[in-house]
Amino acid sequence: MTASSKPSMGGPASRAPAAASTTTIDLLRTLVGFDTTSRNSNLALIDFVAATLRDQGVTSEFTYDHDRKKANLFATIGAGSRPGLILSGHTDVVPVDGQDWTSDPFTLVERDGSWYGRGACDMKGFIAVILGKVGAIRRADLRTPIHFALSYDEEVGCLGVRSLLASLTGRDLPTRGCIVGEPTSMVPVTAHKGKRGYHCHVRGKAAHSSMVPIGVNAVEHAADLILHLRAMAHALERGAQEDGFDVPYTTLTTTTIAGGNATNTIPADCNFSFEYRFLPGSDPDLILTQIQDYIRCHIEPAMHRVDSTARVELDEIIAYPPLKDENPAELITLVRRWSAATTTRKVAFGTEAGLFSEAGIAAVVCGPGDIRHAHRPDEHVTTAQLACCEYFIDGVIADLAAEDRVLAEGLPRG
Repeated sequence: MTASSKPSMGGPASRAPAAASTTTIDLLRTLVGFDTTSRNSNLALIDFVAATLRDQGVTSEFTYDHDRKKANLFATIGAGSRPGLILSGHTDVVPVDGQDWTSDPFTLVERDGSWYGRGACDMKGFIAVILGKVGAIRRADLRTPIHFALSYDEEVGCLGVRSLLASLTGRDLPTRGCIVGEPTSMVPVTAHKGKRGYHCHVRGKAAHSSMVPIGVNAVEHAADLILHLRAMAHALERGAQEDGFDVPYTTLTTTTIAGGNATNTIPADCNFSFEYRFLPGSDPDLILTQIQDYIRCHIEPAMHRVDSTARVELDEIIAYPPLKDENPAELITLVRRWSAATTTRKVAFGTEAGLFSEAGIAAVVCGPGDIRHAHRPDEHVTTAQLACCEYFIDGVIADLAAEDRVLAEGLPRG
C-alpha cells in the first residue's frame, strides 16, 4: 500500500457510468429536503430512512440523545455468519446562516452535471447511494452482513456516534471493518488528524477607558494569548511532519473572537475559540499543557497585579481521535479495488473513522464529493461522483458474493 497527497487516479471506479441512477437522485432529493442542521432534530430523516428500510424487510435500531430529539440508526441487512461490514455516515449538516446561496439550500437543484443542496456533498450523497442499494444487497444473500450506521451531531464534535459505538461494543458485534462515506472524491483515506477545540473566556475588570491603570483589559490579555498560540503554531509547522498528509504537520489556529461593549470602557470580558489538529501518534495533551502553562505563568500574573480575581477559563468544546494508518490489508484491498484511485490518502479533516478505530473497528474513509465543495454556499456533488459511488458499492457487494462462492466450492482464495 502506498500513500500520497496527490493520489494516482484512474482506478476501477473510472469505469463507472457517467451519471447516477434516478433512485439515488430521488433519495438525495428527499434527504436534502430535511433541514438537519446540527442545532435541529434529525428524527424526520431517521424516520424516513427507517421506513424505507422497513419497506424492504430491514429493521432498524435507534440510540437517542438525552432529550430524545436526535437519534442514531443502525440496521443490518442479511444474517450471514461472517463478521459484517459497516457503511457509515452522519445525518447532520452545517448551518447555511450568512451564506449567499443561488438556490434554496434545502431543495436539490441540478446545474451542469452537479447536484446542489446543503449536505449533497457532506454527506447525504453517500447515504442516498447506500440506501438505494438495499435491494441489491438483499438479493446477493451475503454471508457477510452489511450494516448501516447513521449518526447525529458529527459536525459539532462527532457526538452521536459515541453512543452508537457503545451499543455495538456492548453486544460484541463481530465486524471486518467500516467504510465511512465522507467526501474524498472516492479516493480511499487511511489516516486523518485528530482534533481538540477550546473556548477561552478571559475575565478582566471593567473601568472607564480614561482610567486604564485600574482596569484589567480582557481583550488585550486575550490578544497576548492569541499571539502566543500563533507562535506555537509556527513552531509546530517547523516540527514533526508526516508524509502523505495534505497538511503534513499539526496545526493550531484561533477561529472566533468577541469582546468589549463600548469604546470608552476597559473590557471586562473577551471570548475566543481555538483548535488544533494533530498528527496521529502525537500527544494532544502536551499542546494543552503548554497553553495552560503560559496562562498560569504569564497571562494571569499580569492580570493579578491589578485584580486578584481576574482569570482565564478554558473549556474543551470538541475532541476526537485521529485515524491511524494501520488498517488490515484485507479491508484496504477491498476498498481500493473499487475506488477511484490506485493509491490512498491521508487528510487533515476529521471524521468518525477515528472513533470506530478507537473502538476496535478498522475503518477507511471513502465517499462521493470533493471536501472543497462542503460547508460552503452552493455545496454540491457531481452526478459522476455519485455514479462512482454506486459502482463502488456494487463492486463491494460483488466481492463479498465472490467470497461466498469460493467458500462454498472449497476453492483457494486469490
